[in-house]
Amino acid sequence: MTEETGPSASRWLPLAGAYNFRDLGGYPTGDGRWTRWGRVFRSDTLQELTEADLSLLRDMGLATVVDLRTSTEVERDGRGKLRDEPVHYINLSVLPEEGGESQAAPAPEGDDIGERYLWYLEAGGASLATALTMVADGEGHPLVFHCTAGKDRTGVLSALVLGCLGVLPGAIVDDYVHTASRLDLIVERLRRHPVYGKDIDEVPQARFRVEAIAMERFLAGVDERYGGPARWALSAGVPASALDDLRTWLLEEDEPPGPAGCRSGP
Repeated sequence: MTEETGPSASRWLPLAGAYNFRDLGGYPTGDGRWTRWGRVFRSDTLQELTEADLSLLRDMGLATVVDLRTSTEVERDGRGKLRDEPVHYINLSVLPEEGGESQAAPAPEGDDIGERYLWYLEAGGASLATALTMVADGEGHPLVFHCTAGKDRTGVLSALVLGCLGVLPGAIVDDYVHTASRLDLIVERLRRHPVYGKDIDEVPQARFRVEAIAMERFLAGVDERYGGPARWALSAGVPASALDDLRTWLLEEDEPPGPAGCRSGP
């Protein structure tokens, strides 16, 4: 696994039970603004959080958890220790209920992963729109959204959030590929899973790659088909006022100094 260094290393919260929990702050927009630190986070699954992890999240003031897994995944794997925490929780499945992370994972080598991500906008458009509207509500911050690996479903929602904020495409792609440095840990956890583990060695390794081209194709497809993330959001039912709120809560004029507290990689 390649360790992150420099500013991107500070994006990760040092959690023992989640490997891909990171801040969406500090990204530049096309009009010279920056996303705020400490407001919105993305993550892999949270059911293995430890007591020490919960203490860190309490100190952070975590208020909302948006779970993009299917209800089948939630019922089978649970919510872990977070279930007993005083946070607002909502399950918004991006995939058909009979699916799971196996369906969310990239297609076999040769298939267009960016096209698969565009399919999420059709299969889970209502859930993604609701999640985006919740992200726009600053009263629910700090907020984290997650799926199982924190790569595909979570990656699409992250791209939509950042895209609606006007974050530069290159920064959105960078946000997506940050997961690559944590993928070994994520795959090892899947290997221990009673459902995913027995088949993981049979899955083409291409399915576990995190490549910039996938997000580049997704962003290009959103522009071509919908006119950009904000227009997709409006067409999916996100109120225009929510997009205004998103920018109010999550953008600032001056480059932020960085995340508060200890946010270095494990």
